[in-house]
Amino acid sequence: MHLQPRRALAGLATVAVAVSLAACGSSSDSSSTASSGGSNTAAKAADGKTKVGVKTIGWVDGVLAGSFQQRQYQAGKAAIAHVGWKLKTVDTKGDPATAASGVSSLVTSGVDAIIMSAVTPSTARAGLLQAKAKGIPVLMVGSAVDDSLDQSLGLTYIGENEEDLTQPLADLMLKSLKPGDEVGMLSTTSLASATRRATALTAALEKGGVKVIRPLETGFDFSAGVKNASTLLNQNPNMKAIVPIFDLWTAASVSAIKSANKTSSVKVYSYYADAVSVPLMRKNPSLILGLADGNMVTSSYVAVDELLKHFTTDSAISASSLDGKLTYTAVTPSTLPPGDQNGPVDPAAEAKPYYSQWDAAYSYGG
Repeated sequence: MHLQPRRALAGLATVAVAVSLAACGSSSDSSSTASSGGSNTAAKAADGKTKVGVKTIGWVDGVLAGSFQQRQYQAGKAAIAHVGWKLKTVDTKGDPATAASGVSSLVTSGVDAIIMSAVTPSTARAGLLQAKAKGIPVLMVGSAVDDSLDQSLGLTYIGENEEDLTQPLADLMLKSLKPGDEVGMLSTTSLASATRRATALTAALEKGGVKVIRPLETGFDFSAGVKNASTLLNQNPNMKAIVPIFDLWTAASVSAIKSANKTSSVKVYSYYADAVSVPLMRKNPSLILGLADGNMVTSSYVAVDELLKHFTTDSAISASSLDGKLTYTAVTPSTLPPGDQNGPVDPAAEAKPYYSQWDAAYSYGG
C-alpha cells in the first residue's frame, strides 16, 4: 500500500473527548504500586547496556471502547510490557467531569509517567498541574486536541497531524469528483481534530472547484449521525458525497444513504480503516470509497522510546520525536487491511525496529 510521507510536524496537542476516571473507577494492569526503580542515568549492565529500572506508566484514555483508541492503547500496552514496565489504565468512558480525578489518582499512586489519549487537557488541568509539580512527564498520543495548555502544563504531543492525514483523502475525492459537485460533512466544533480535518478538507476540495456544504454539528451517537446525514440528503438533492469526519458516523451515513435509495449517486469518504469501518467497506465497496489513515500506532512506540531516553539520561521529552515517522494514505476497497487488522499497517511490524533497538541498547528490569 502506498503511504504518503508526512509533510509537517505533528506538534499540536492531543486529545479529543474530555475525560478521565476517578481513582475508585480506574482499572489497573498491575496490582502493585508504582516503583520508580531509582535513577538510571548512566547506569550500565555487565554487558554494557544501559539499565532501565522498573517504571509504572499511567495511561488515561478518553474512550477505550473506540476502535482507534484501542489501536493506540494496545500498541502502547505491548511496548510498555516489552521493556518490563507496569501499566495503570484509566478508561474515562467519555466522562469529562472526572478527568482531573483520573489523572490525580495516578499521580497520587506514584506513577513515573502518564500517557494520555483522547483526553482534553483542560478537563484534567488540576491533575496535570500535580504531575508537573512532581516532575512526572505527560505525553499525549492519538488525534489532535486544544493545545493552549501544553506549555503551561508541560505537555508533549506525539500524534498525528490532522491536515496531513486529510490530504490523501482530499486527493482521492478530487479524482472522482468534478468542479461544481457538492459534498456534505458531519463534524463537530467541540473537538480540535474535527475542526482541523473539516477545515483542511474544505480548503482542498474548494481549491479543486468542489462545493462544500457547511458541516452539520453532529452529536456523538449513531442516531445523531443518521439524522444529520438524512438532513444533508434531503436538503441537497444533487450532493455527490458525505464525509463523516469521525469514523463513528460512517455507518450512520451509509444507513441514511441506503434509506434514501441513493447508493448509486452519493458516496462516503471517512477516517480510519479500523475494526468498524473496514468490515463496512468490505460490505459496501461501491459506496464507501476512501478512509484516511496511516501508521499512527508508531506514536505509541515513539512515546515509549522517549520515556526510555528520559529515564536513562534525564533528557527532556522531545516534541519533534515523531517528525518524519508518520505516513498517511487513503485506504480504498482495493487496499483494505488483511483480516481483522486494526489500521493499514501491522502493529507488530511497526514495533519490530523499536523492539530491536531497545533490546540492543537497554537491560530491562534491573
